[in-house]
Amino acid sequence: MALRKRTLLADATLFYFHAGLFAFSEIIFLISLPILFWQQGFSLSFIFAFYALAALPGYFFTISVIKYFLRTGIKKILVFGVFLYILLGSMASFIQPNNLWWVVALILLALQALCYWPARHLYFSEIASLEKVGQQAGTLNAVMILARTIAPIIAGLIALLVEFNAVFIFGAVAMLFSSIPIFLIKTKVKTIFSAREFWDMKQKHPIFKSTRPAYVADGVNSLISYLLWPLLFFLLISKNDYLELGYLMTGTYGISAIIMVVVGRFFDRSHRKSLLKMSVFFNILAIIGRFSLLFIHPWIFVYGVQSFYSFSESALQSTFEAYWYSYSKATNAIFFTIHREINYALGRFLIGMVLALVAWFLPDNKHLWLLFLLSIPTVLVYLKKGKTDSYLD
Repeated sequence: MALRKRTLLADATLFYFHAGLFAFSEIIFLISLPILFWQQGFSLSFIFAFYALAALPGYFFTISVIKYFLRTGIKKILVFGVFLYILLGSMASFIQPNNLWWVVALILLALQALCYWPARHLYFSEIASLEKVGQQAGTLNAVMILARTIAPIIAGLIALLVEFNAVFIFGAVAMLFSSIPIFLIKTKVKTIFSAREFWDMKQKHPIFKSTRPAYVADGVNSLISYLLWPLLFFLLISKNDYLELGYLMTGTYGISAIIMVVVGRFFDRSHRKSLLKMSVFFNILAIIGRFSLLFIHPWIFVYGVQSFYSFSESALQSTFEAYWYSYSKATNAIFFTIHREINYALGRFLIGMVLALVAWFLPDNKHLWLLFLLSIPTVLVYLKKGKTDSYLD
């Protein structure tokens, strides 16, 4: 038993290394690919529809993919997911409106989300300790945030000193190193899976029923935070200055890391519902602050608002994900991972199509800024995550 605990602790540390290296490269792709599409002449409506369609396979095929990689080996699928991102970075410079390389990019992005994220979440659910899951989820997010603090400014400098397309090559090379820790992890994931048992638990278990809206909301919020916000900031606030976007991301991500670890420790001490309510409240205030940036945007105010948003988002995501890994440990890690991924993909698809339609009918980019307010009802749905909190006691 003691040996298994030491193995899990060592594997958790390796997982932190992988997550940090992966996040370093991923944030470059997250903020750069939509801007590349825009610079190449694609419309905002197309960009939003592109990301909506990339999420759709996750809704229909997550169960089949998980059944496959449980037979194949979860490490292989994780490495395959990393490889898909490397391919995406390597071919991004070929994307033009008059060719079909964007279709290749869509397929790669959809496959990457379909393969990598379920495997990663399932693996960490297996490694995490139920007694320390809050601290471990907080540490995982803190490592990722630190990596995301460094990456945007480096990407901005590369775009300034070399060229914008070089950012993707840099991201692809950096992504390659994230696969190394995966090979060193020793923990094995249980491979017993029954689709019938999954659907039965999904329909009857209170945790599955109560958390479904929260995961749909999480998918909605992720697309608003990582697609709509950086893209509109680039277009409307920084006036197409990619380096300025990098400065903003670097300057405001850094404050978040320590908050995530502290929040995780409070979660483990059973302050779960209080943390969830408090973080939702602060996040709503930060969303209102972000909305005000269209009308008031001196740089000291912009950095202040984004820093407050990073603070609130750090607390919210740490609490939200600690609930997620706790519920997966309390029910069935495989089943709960599928449950999360299906609903998360649905949320991303729905909001992506809404954004695409709004951008099509309202071509003035400033009208899209109103959609930041959609995050408020979305974040309120997160409170459903604590409805079945008693199952963790």
